[in-house]
Amino acid sequence: MEQSIIRHIVSIYLILVIVFFSPFAYMLDKQSEEELKSGIYQYRQENYDEALEILEKLEVSSPDSSIVSYYLGLTYKRMEDYVSAKKYLEASLTMKPKIKGALIELIDTFYRLDETEEAKKWIKVAEDEGVRPAQAAFLKGLTLLKADEYEGAVSAFKDAKSLDDSLTQSANFQIGICYMKWKKVESARQFFENIVIANPDADISVHAGRYVEALERKIEREQPLHLKLRFAFEYDTNVVLKPADTAIVTNITDQDDTRQVWDFRGDYTVKSPNDFATLKTGYALRISKQNDFGRYDMVINHFSTQSNFSFDKILVTFPVNYTHTVVDEKNYLSAVTAGNVNNIILARSQMAQLGIIYKFEDFLRPPFGAENREGNELMGTGGYFWFFAKNEGFFNIRYTISKDWAEGNNWQYWGNRATAVLLVPFWERFTFNLQGDCFFQFFDNINTVYGKKRKDQVYSLNSLLSYEIIKDTVELQLQYTYVNDQSNINIYKYDRQVVSCGVQYRF
Repeated sequence: MEQSIIRHIVSIYLILVIVFFSPFAYMLDKQSEEELKSGIYQYRQENYDEALEILEKLEVSSPDSSIVSYYLGLTYKRMEDYVSAKKYLEASLTMKPKIKGALIELIDTFYRLDETEEAKKWIKVAEDEGVRPAQAAFLKGLTLLKADEYEGAVSAFKDAKSLDDSLTQSANFQIGICYMKWKKVESARQFFENIVIANPDADISVHAGRYVEALERKIEREQPLHLKLRFAFEYDTNVVLKPADTAIVTNITDQDDTRQVWDFRGDYTVKSPNDFATLKTGYALRISKQNDFGRYDMVINHFSTQSNFSFDKILVTFPVNYTHTVVDEKNYLSAVTAGNVNNIILARSQMAQLGIIYKFEDFLRPPFGAENREGNELMGTGGYFWFFAKNEGFFNIRYTISKDWAEGNNWQYWGNRATAVLLVPFWERFTFNLQGDCFFQFFDNINTVYGKKRKDQVYSLNSLLSYEIIKDTVELQLQYTYVNDQSNINIYKYDRQVVSCGVQYRF
């Protein structure tokens, strides 16, 4: 009798367990249970197409099964169809029995879809119900980071690592990312350095080490004061711009020479507390001395200031420059430029640039007849940048149209310039820069000396190979420049090559 009662109680208990606690039995007949097991097996073997075929058939026959919806959501998620995954994972949380494990998967799906507000809603549900607290906190940090809520993200990542020690390295890495985007550069570097110190051989430490290097360069760049010193030895094949047709200028014999060039540049930048506005001021000095000519020595003083205003994806700048040039110890040229240049972020690695520049040139030596070049110039420019190699390399194309109103009839012209620049970092400390330029000048008036309108096509090519002897400090530079002016008036037609070897020190 007692044994019969016990057997009866055990039978009832097993039935209850199967009905209420076995997801495979709920709303499924025996055949469907076997098909579900087969679908789950295919899913776990990463045979997602086969799993999807089985589960979709089950979903038609058992539309109210939460376990079928759950595994359909998981399968779509692994196949990166996040929209479909969202639908089924959310359904598995509204059916009975509720599949609580779907909460974390659903939050991650909303995160991947950039639907941060929906993710936040389900994170709150996970927190209230105590579902996988550490994972929920970590996903909360990722979601808030994507929403640019850096303070909340840092707090969430700290909660995640306090709840689960195994998340410490990953949480610290994400905290470093938060601080970096938050522009707390020193804090970011500290977190990345701690990751490297804690486990230097881990893959995540390799990534953290790269961030440390990048942040150190960023800290260096963001120092208010920067100074550069450069010395170069140059060989110039045509110092005096001797025309290609030597019959025109029989009195010019020597044209090539070597020279030493000294450059100094200093910049000082002031920023507002939120980096909305910055003011950069600078001074540059160039001294060049010819070795054989005994003339054409130059001293150039350059003063610059640029105010910048940042509006989300647009940087508005107002550059102003003054240049004073002395040739052979006599004043030669004074020039002022001022304008507006706007940088517009198009995508993560693309930027457009639009601007307008005014320039006034005052040639300080007495002009010869109508050859007076003093006057005003207005330029409109547009360009496109594509950045690569972690934004350390770029490709740039630019078009500029200009109008020059010179005092002398022979120097008034319309100009069209097309420029392409490629900068490629390679190996560890090498950088290669290549620039090509075409400048077409169409002069307004008939030349008073040669009796026809002048037209120039100026082609130039510049290449620069740099090697950092001491990283971010001392750099060796090899440079080659070629200029060819194809003018329809032979006196202005020339070509020129300059080869330069120099060393630059930055501090």
